[in-house]
Parts: sequence; structure tokens; C-alpha cells
Amino acid sequence: MSTPPPLPSASDWDVPSTRIAALVLAAGNAAFWIYIFPFVYAHANPEGDGFDLLPVMPFTAIFLALTLPTAARAIGMRGYGVALALMLGATTLNAIIFLALLSSYAAADR
Repeated sequence: MSTPPPLPSASDWDVPSTRIAALVLAAGNAAFWIYIFPFVYAHANPEGDGFDLLPVMPFTAIFLALTLPTAARAIGMRGYGVALALMLGATTLNAIIFLALLSSYAAADR
């Protein structure tokens, strides 16, 4: 009795380069998430009531909802295409929110 042929990969995206790209984006988003805390704190009003630190919340939600599960998915070696798509979405959301934050800081400095 002969052995059956090997099963094809689940997706064309399940290649090591997709995994590496997802992990690099996850590391970049994690570093950005860590960077955003001192950045927002440096622009906060020292005599304020603490609401100046509220812009950190969307970045934390993006990190916990998109970046962390996606990094676990890429490390667990499954669903690289989904992981890469989610990481690109997280990176885009971080960029949009950060640019809005920068424009609000620039408007406040006028």
C-alpha cells in the first residue's frame, strides 16, 4: 500500500516570509505602544486632572485586541495571512490615531 500524497498548505500566505513580516510588525507595534506612554506624559498638563493621559487608551485597546493575539498567532505558526492582515490593520489604526494626537498637540501649542 502506498502512502498518500502530502497535503498542500492551508493558504498561499503560509510561508516564512509572511510570518517574519507579521512578527516584525508586532514588535514595532509593541515598541510604539511602550513609546506612547512617555510621549503622552511629556505633553500632559502637570496641573491637570489626569484626563490628559486618556489618549493612551486607544493605543492600549489596539495593542490588546489586535497586536497581542496576532503575535501569538504568528508565534504559534498558524494563520500567517490573517496575522499579517491584522497587523497591517493595527499599524494603520496606530498611525491614524497618532497623527490625530499630534495635530491636537500642535493646535494646543498655538
